[in-house]
This record gives sequence, C-alpha cells and structure tokens, in this order.
Amino acid sequence: MVYTETEEQGLIRESVRDIASDYDWEYWKTCIEEKQFPEEYWADLARDGWLGVTIPEEHGGAGLGMLEMSMVIEELSRGGGQGGIIFVLTPVFGGISIQRHGTEEQKEEYLPAIADGEMRFCMGLTEAGAGTNTINIDTTAERDGDEFVISGQKMWISGVENADEMLLIARTSDLDPDNPTHGVSMFLVPEPADQDGISLTPLDVEVPWFETQYQVDIDGLRVHEDRILGAEDGGLYLLWDTLNTERIAGAASAIGGGLRAIDLAVDYANERSVFGQKIGGHQAIQHPLADAYAELMCAREMTYKAASKWDHGEDAGAEANIAKLRSSEAATKAADQAVQTHGGNGFSADYEVYDIWQNSRLLKTVPITNEMVRNFLAEHTLGLPRSY
Repeated sequence: MVYTETEEQGLIRESVRDIASDYDWEYWKTCIEEKQFPEEYWADLARDGWLGVTIPEEHGGAGLGMLEMSMVIEELSRGGGQGGIIFVLTPVFGGISIQRHGTEEQKEEYLPAIADGEMRFCMGLTEAGAGTNTINIDTTAERDGDEFVISGQKMWISGVENADEMLLIARTSDLDPDNPTHGVSMFLVPEPADQDGISLTPLDVEVPWFETQYQVDIDGLRVHEDRILGAEDGGLYLLWDTLNTERIAGAASAIGGGLRAIDLAVDYANERSVFGQKIGGHQAIQHPLADAYAELMCAREMTYKAASKWDHGEDAGAEANIAKLRSSEAATKAADQAVQTHGGNGFSADYEVYDIWQNSRLLKTVPITNEMVRNFLAEHTLGLPRSY
C-alpha cells in the first residue's frame, strides 16, 4: 500500500494548522496550571467540523476516514500543547465507537452532539488489578429488571471531570475459562462526574501535558439497558475494535509531538551561536535530528497504512500496533534530541521541549505498554508461542 496525499488532505492539514497556530504555548500552560478545559480551542475545532471528521454526513459530520483523522491529530499535536491528546478522547471513544456499534437511536442522539462539540467523552476501562488484561476486570454490572447495577473501581481515567459521557467497561457475566471473551459489556454513562454512584479521586501525575488522571470508584451505579453499546456480554470484541483506533490515534499524536520537538530544535539550532557560529552547522547537532526525523517519517507511513486498512474494513491489528510501537519510540528519541540540542535550556520552564519529552515518553507506556505490543506481534504476526 503506497500512500500519496491528496489535494483535499493537504487542505485538511492547512486548516488544522491554522487553528493550532492560534493557541500558543502560553495558552496551554495556562490550561494546565489552572486545570481548565480549553473551551475556545474546542469551539474552533467544532466550528470547522474537525470533531466530526469521521462521523457520517447524515449525522452532522464530515464523513471522512481514520486516515484523515490521523492527519488532524498529527497537526494538532505538531501545533503544540495538549491539542492532539484532548482531541483523541471524544472522536475515538465516542464518535467511532458509536458510529460502528451503536443503535440507530444512539447514533441519532450522540453523533450530531459530538460533531457540534456539545458532547465530550472519556473511557472507563483500566483497573489496578487487571492492567492490560481486560478479561480480568473486577467491575461488575448485575441486571436488576431493565437496569444494571454497576460497582467497581477504575484507575488512570483521563478527562472524566469534563466528560458528558463515559464509555464504561464492566463484566455482565462471570468469567468462563472455556469462553473468556464472553461476559464483558460496554455502557454509556451520562455525566459521570455528577452521578450519585460515582466518586472521583485525582491522581498525582508528573506529566504536565497529560490530562488530570482519576481513580473512579463506582458503587451501586444504575444504568438502563438501553445504554449498552452493542450486545450484552459481547462488548470485548467491540472494545478491541475501539482500541485499534486508539492505537492509531495515539501514534498520530506521538508523531505530531515528535515533529514539534524537531521543529523547536531546528529553530533553536539556527538561532543559537556558540564559539562564533550557529550550532545548527555542526554535524553533532544535524545528524541526530536527521535520524530522529527519518524515524518519525517511517512511523508516519505505518500509521497511515494502519488507518487506510481500517478505513477499507481490513484487519489493521498488526499495523496499528506497529504504528504505536514505532511512533512512541521515535517521538521519545526526537524529544530527547531536542532537549540535548537546547543544552541546559532544554530543562528550563521557559522552553517547551522537556514537557514534550515527558509526554512522548509516556506514550511508550500508554494506552498499552510497548512490551505488550511486542507480545502481540510475536504471537499473532510471527506465529510464536504465547508468552504471557
């Protein structure tokens, strides 16, 4: 599969860059320090139709694909700040999940609101005891008439404080060792931060560009059966479909962040003079940046391939995982070299590159560790024995 950018896709990049350029580092620093949602930024994305990039036109969206969404995320991340990270939650966990697995009633209720920027999503999946082994989640949903009573605890949940809906993953049937993928369901939970059965505890996270993380305790939360996404007990396969798009979106975010680091390093190297000459003229500066850029471009090609396969209804599991693996490592390398290029200034709060490094390094661990990605590729692509 050879990727060639179309004129329309080039215009998409240009439009998204224009939005990102209106919000400088000071804007994002203020959002982080005051723990406030970037309302103006979100409104601009909605106004220009980017929140509904993959949502069908009949539901108020642009009707484009995961490939175009990847470009949007990449450019938002390259623009700096939290733009790409914040974008991922709603269009992926909300928009794509509902347009692929929702009922017609759910699509009519949710998709236009997502496209208009009126509805924000988060996902309640990770648990301290289960980690990446989703089959072992302890959160349970017990049927009581036409409702489910949900109890459990979720950890490291992003964006729940600002979410209008949570895509909550719970076990609706006991784990069957002979059929372990059965028994997990996905629920749409409205206003999670205001629900009587939900309490939030902020977690202390040392990554300033990553949204506030929460421990979410759920005790006796009642959710109507109409709010199941997909089939009762059949949510795990639908979840994996969602997580593939999360890997693609995360890869695009990493690539954009890595390119942002390269951009800043190049600007600094062209301005900074030591011993009477610009440091950008030294191969010790040039070559590591060129290597980092080349690796980002390779990761971008795999990300676009994964997105294109997904758009064509093909199995993109291997490509999505390779994109996640390579983009996170390439972005971390690029950010590390950007810090090195800045010298001591690379650790200063007056410069952006150290914050980019922290965020890029995080992406080697989330939304899934690179070790688990390698396990997947070894088993499902190479045909090696299961190692875990």
